[in-house]
Amino acid sequence: MSKFTSAAIAAFMLSSSTYAFAQVADRSYYGGATVSSPSAGQFFVRNRYTAANAHSYPGLDPVAVRLGAFEARPVLLVSSRTRSNVFLTDMNEQSDTLIVIEPSISMASTWSRHRIGFDAAVEHEEFLDLSDQSATQYGVRGFGEVDVSSNFAIAGSVTHQNQREDRLSIGGLSGLAAERVEFDRTSSEANALYATDRIRVRGRVSVTDLDYSDTTSPTGFPLDQDFRDHESVRASVSAEYAVTRDWAIIGSVETEDREYDAIGSNRDISGITYRAGANFELPVNLRGQVTAQFQDFDPEDPTLNNIEQTGLNASVQWFPTELTTATFTASQSVADAGNTADSNVVVSRYGVGIDHELLRTLVLSSRLYFENREFNPSNREDDQTVFNVGANWKLNPNVQIQGGYRFATQDSTINPFDDHSVSIAIRFFP
Repeated sequence: MSKFTSAAIAAFMLSSSTYAFAQVADRSYYGGATVSSPSAGQFFVRNRYTAANAHSYPGLDPVAVRLGAFEARPVLLVSSRTRSNVFLTDMNEQSDTLIVIEPSISMASTWSRHRIGFDAAVEHEEFLDLSDQSATQYGVRGFGEVDVSSNFAIAGSVTHQNQREDRLSIGGLSGLAAERVEFDRTSSEANALYATDRIRVRGRVSVTDLDYSDTTSPTGFPLDQDFRDHESVRASVSAEYAVTRDWAIIGSVETEDREYDAIGSNRDISGITYRAGANFELPVNLRGQVTAQFQDFDPEDPTLNNIEQTGLNASVQWFPTELTTATFTASQSVADAGNTADSNVVVSRYGVGIDHELLRTLVLSSRLYFENREFNPSNREDDQTVFNVGANWKLNPNVQIQGGYRFATQDSTINPFDDHSVSIAIRFFP
């Protein structure tokens, strides 16, 4: 099947932190519906440049395992990480080393029309000293696509994940909980794509249910998390028109409704986001998408003000040389606050990264992001900065070695912290 769109969703918007659990699998084939017409989307092809960390070399890159009409990509990750501040606290910092074992697999059909597949991953973290922090997470996802015609396709997926909340996240209870919060995420989504040579129209709807488990404070005091359980329904439509082969204009509308399960809860919120801008691949070594956006969210609680904000949603790559790629990102969103004092939080995030292919077998990478969190209605404000640097060494098609360092810091009136982390990992591709 000829594909003009990239399967770039890659593990449900993974955190830029290199230590985030790969939600389901980070090698997924599934990136939404695609169409098979040779002419459809030809003005949207964006392959003039190749990112430094995406160069493919025969004899070095993993090879998919053929299983009849299917291709499978199994991976086994074994890593060791040392953390200077496991609980992300400002006082009584505790360090530890943990061992991580994560097998995963992605499988998809190779039919000329239609497509089905699945992803699955299990991750176990074993702390050597703080054994009560050890945990196992898992995720599974099935997906499929029906090619209605050469210009129109529909697709969808169903996912279930059991995870532990990263303490860097908004509701991570850094420094406040004895163990990371466990939660279950169950979601389903459907999307459709219609495309001609210059026009693409996509619609998407998703339903996500989040169920959080209670935890305890370091002194054993129970910390109820049921107030966070909710269902989120999102629907969006986007349209693109290719002015030339180098750039296209894009507009989209997305709605979200969050309804909380707790009786008497007044945390429900609904909102709409409008975006307009362009995606491009220009002869001046630039590729990406930049849109201006306006968000209007209305909390059900009459004592809370509406949230109206303008912002920028962007992901741009710059290719100064064939061996170096710089990436710039920006986003704004309205999220659940993850605490009883606040109903929601406005999140603004900006990031920059650089990848450099030092050798065909060795790619160096670095990432820096800044995230501002404005909580409502308490007016609490957190500023979090994360920097990491790493290297990926391809020994052969079956083995890669990765090493990295991360520094995370947070400026907050509630819970400031600093954390240093060093990791080394081996990926096996059977």
